[in-house]
Amino acid sequence: MKTCIYDYRHDDATMIRQVVFINEQGFSYEYDEIDEWATHIVIYDEEPVGVCRIFADENNDTEYIVGRLAVMKSHRNRGIGRKLLEACEDYAKSKGGTFVKLHSQCRAAEFYEKCGYIAKGEIEEEEGVPHVWMYKELK
Repeated sequence: MKTCIYDYRHDDATMIRQVVFINEQGFSYEYDEIDEWATHIVIYDEEPVGVCRIFADENNDTEYIVGRLAVMKSHRNRGIGRKLLEACEDYAKSKGGTFVKLHSQCRAAEFYEKCGYIAKGEIEEEEGVPHVWMYKELK
């Protein structure tokens, strides 16, 4: 497998998010202005199989926000989600980041907990799907 880091939303990132978030999960508002300047990480297993984006929090440049993490159904439960998170954490550390946070779907919170993230705050809805903010200190 190969990991690529793009400083723009690559077509492969768009395709994975279309399949997972729009086609599978029914989200309508998948793309936003953050996509124009966020860093996108794509994992390939001959073809694109996983994606996420990362960017510095505008209120604190030592905190990074991970989002839009998605893995193609054919490649789930193979450690790709964890590899994407590790790539994000390494990227944040390389930029001086000390914390990473993400807005997890509640149904995925257990996965993030296994990767060292801690849920904090109230559950919020995003397009009718419960989400919770989760945090991890980088060491």
